Amino acid sequence: MDTGASADPPRRTESGSEQRELLLRQREEAVSERERAADARQSAADARDASAEAREHDADVREETANTREETANTREETANTREEAADARDHVANERDLIANAREAAADVREAAADAREAAADVREAAADTRETKADARERGLDAREARADQHGRALRHAVPGERQRSYEHIARAQELIASSKARLDRSEARLRRADARDAREQKAVDQEVAASTRQAGAQRRAGRPGDAASRPDQR
Repeated sequence: MDTGASADPPRRTESGSEQRELLLRQREEAVSERERAADARQSAADARDASAEAREHDADVREETANTREETANTREETANTREEAADARDHVANERDLIANAREAAADVREAAADAREAAADVREAAADTRETKADARERGLDAREARADQHGRALRHAVPGERQRSYEHIARAQELIASSKARLDRSEARLRRADARDAREQKAVDQEVAASTRQAGAQRRAGRPGDAASRPDQR
């Protein structure tokens, strides 16, 4: 009996040690489980951070792309504005040239009108001179005929009449006057022809100037009505 009573306490001691080991293992397993859960949470947090960084990088890339597009659009707009300003400058120069050309054409018209008036007056004077010279030629021919009859009549009456040599000189002088008047008429006829040619040239020039003026006016109207004026520029919308 005494032997059996002395053997019970060691079994209780072994049972308590097993319980402590069991509790320690449970605690270790719980700690391990908590560590695994913490690792899982850390991995998830790392994944979220990486995803957030990726999204931020994508946002930065999109923002840089948007900025690049905006800069490109601004550059295009500045280029368009520069082109429009250059076109406006060219239009201004063209308009200035048109005004100068119109002024020159108006002055040319005045000069041509004065020339036409002078030529018309010259034509009248030359026509009157032709009429006077024609009458003078007729008088000269009548004078030659009268002198011939007078000489014939004087010789028949035995009157003193100019000699044949003197009459020859007189005829030569009158012939020279006729030749001079004929040459003057030829010169006037040539002058009239030249004036007529000049008038034709001026008329053709006037036609060409009217065509050029119409072309310039049409060009000015096209420039005034072309799209892309100041009212429709992107920077003024």
